[in-house]
Amino acid sequence: MLEKSDLKVIRGGQLKRPVPEQKFIDAYATDTRLMGVLVIYIHWQLSGTLAIEGKDRSLHQFFYVETTEEGIESYQGIYGDDSEELQETEQSMLGGLGAQKQMLTMNEALFLVQGFAALNKQFGTQLPDEREEYAFVLARETNMSAEREAMLFHRISGAITSANQLINYFLMRYFAQDYYAADMLSAAPVPRDLMGNGGLATLCRNEIRRGVDDEGQRVFFCESVIEEDRGHRIVTSELRLLGEEAERGGRSAMPAEPESWKVASFAVLSAFAISEAEAAMKLARPEFVTVYEIAGPAENVLDELDDRYLGSLQNLTEGGKLYVCFTDDNRHVDGAVYRLNDDVKEILYVTVEDQLVLGAYTLSGIKRLENKMMLTSAAGQLIEVAKYEFKEPILYDYTLSYGGDFVRYVEDIMGFDPEEDT
Repeated sequence: MLEKSDLKVIRGGQLKRPVPEQKFIDAYATDTRLMGVLVIYIHWQLSGTLAIEGKDRSLHQFFYVETTEEGIESYQGIYGDDSEELQETEQSMLGGLGAQKQMLTMNEALFLVQGFAALNKQFGTQLPDEREEYAFVLARETNMSAEREAMLFHRISGAITSANQLINYFLMRYFAQDYYAADMLSAAPVPRDLMGNGGLATLCRNEIRRGVDDEGQRVFFCESVIEEDRGHRIVTSELRLLGEEAERGGRSAMPAEPESWKVASFAVLSAFAISEAEAAMKLARPEFVTVYEIAGPAENVLDELDDRYLGSLQNLTEGGKLYVCFTDDNRHVDGAVYRLNDDVKEILYVTVEDQLVLGAYTLSGIKRLENKMMLTSAAGQLIEVAKYEFKEPILYDYTLSYGGDFVRYVEDIMGFDPEEDT
């Protein structure tokens, strides 16, 4: 017989489980995976031991990823919800990507960060500083099926809407030995040994020519200028696409379903080294430059440019401050002729010699930039002293050297001696 003393009271209620110390708010990634760089953003609300004393419990994390040689290249964490600080950080990281944001679930965001952190180990590079601040992101468990992983890849790669885009992106990733991305764009895993022992390379220029084979099937021939550690090479290749529709208006339209946009076959026909002079000729393009003397404090011009070009690439050099402004998207990948720097919209350089040097690759571009500068509050300080059209770009090389007076720099490289004309 059961005695009352044998009974024990079991208290009801839900089982107590550990409360997560991070509450996921939202996340996004830029749709620039195929460009080889992207940014992943995650917003958390912290509690417990992660809520550092004296800091706001809201944590915004920015991961800058380079997929070819680095993995996660840089990290920035911001505590609090200061909108100005968040906007400045976002613009500084996303400004040159020409990106759209793709919202992510927590599982997707963690999967991406952990996957790119694994690249750091693969490449032998260190994870960014302040690892303790994002260690929980690397430690949390994720679950991603192969199907969902492929869908996520396409979402963060942007919409591919033409044969040119598919081919240019594929060659970019293949030459960079980013075989994961190249396989994602292919009907079958791509061969790894078509380029010999050249090492990873940057696609500097690609020209696509359409043709038809003996069976009447469409084929694409490419001439690519690539840059390796040992120099430049020209690679010719042949590609066929899976599921391509008939040409429309001179462009091969692609099917509506992203998973069917595939490279069916890829073959390297030839690859040979070229000299630096030959490479310069192949990569040559015009550059238009306007030079102003700055009357009065150059700080006024710098303040104006800092405000207007917050999202640009900015770099302090020995000779001044450089601003490189990029296009708002990556439509340049859609051309039959692709150039690496076609996404550069404007270059501005404020020199220690109190000059403002403007650069663009088209005549309309330099005129637009000149007009923009004349509408700034610093316009009254700018005195135009020279205008140039060069057969190939020289402005960026000038910014890498001390340079000095730009007009004198041009005279020196052109071998012009003003005293001979006196």
